[in-house]
Amino acid sequence: MMRGLVIVFMALLAAGLAGCSHTDKGEEAAADIEAAQICGREAARKFLNRHWNDTADMHEQMLKALDARDDYTRQGHHESAAAYDSAYVSTLRTVNPEMAGHLNRAMANRERTDSVTKK
Repeated sequence: MMRGLVIVFMALLAAGLAGCSHTDKGEEAAADIEAAQICGREAARKFLNRHWNDTADMHEQMLKALDARDDYTRQGHHESAAAYDSAYVSTLRTVNPEMAGHLNRAMANRERTDSVTKK
């Protein structure tokens, strides 16, 4: 519990500091990227610590967590989006390789669905 609070505090601190440290060119600050990595790891840990009775529900929740990266993208924070996604996926793969297989299938289904809806 205490470790989770420390992680949340660090993420909030990094996000707060990041607001003051942007360069004039609009580049993302290292603190923004680090905060995104922390959020990605935390989202993966929450996902991994939950007991799943239904595979469909698991896939839905996994995709919702991955949608968080879209929030970064909508804000123009592409490096943060990549950092969140990378941390989320690598945490999943490290802690539970079997879950990584579900993730890969869910992402492939999502990409197929997205490509059909864009046509």
